[in-house]
Amino acid sequence: MSKHPPARRCDHELVTLDLGQITDSTAWTSPDATSFTPPYLSTYAYDGPFADGLPAFDVTHDETSLIYATNWGFTCTMRGVEEPWGHDIAVPMGHTQLYTLEKRAVVAAGGAVMRIWPAAHPSDRNQAWRLIVPQTAEQRFRNQEAAPGIEAGVNDAVSLAARLGSPVLLARQVYERYWH
Repeated sequence: MSKHPPARRCDHELVTLDLGQITDSTAWTSPDATSFTPPYLSTYAYDGPFADGLPAFDVTHDETSLIYATNWGFTCTMRGVEEPWGHDIAVPMGHTQLYTLEKRAVVAAGGAVMRIWPAAHPSDRNQAWRLIVPQTAEQRFRNQEAAPGIEAGVNDAVSLAARLGSPVLLARQVYERYWH
């Protein structure tokens, strides 16, 4: 018996979320996703949808979307971006890397999976997977490596969210460039 609540049907028949059966094509939404409030994640963007769009932890959009990250922060969710490296990005340049991250899952504090999006953007197979935790009054945001692959990454996110009592966003890096 699964310890996870039943899910509504998404792109394919997935009645319950089995953490051992997640693949790159999995699209899943928890029935509790409508009551999930995205936490604040520091943004370093300065203009337009990069700064004023849906929060990075938002689970209301159906399409797989991107966020951008540097060592200083993140952008909002960027929906409908086809070429993750092909346009002007409203993030201050500095001695850092600019990472294009594909949102793949959001896990609520305590470890309940809220949403999983399927892979949508091509990348090098060896790109990193990231676990992102919002800042608290006591600490800056976390951006740490996850085990590669969607199944392992979701399991890492669930474990980290339960351990910290904080929401976790799982993202797959699809592109990186020097940002100076």
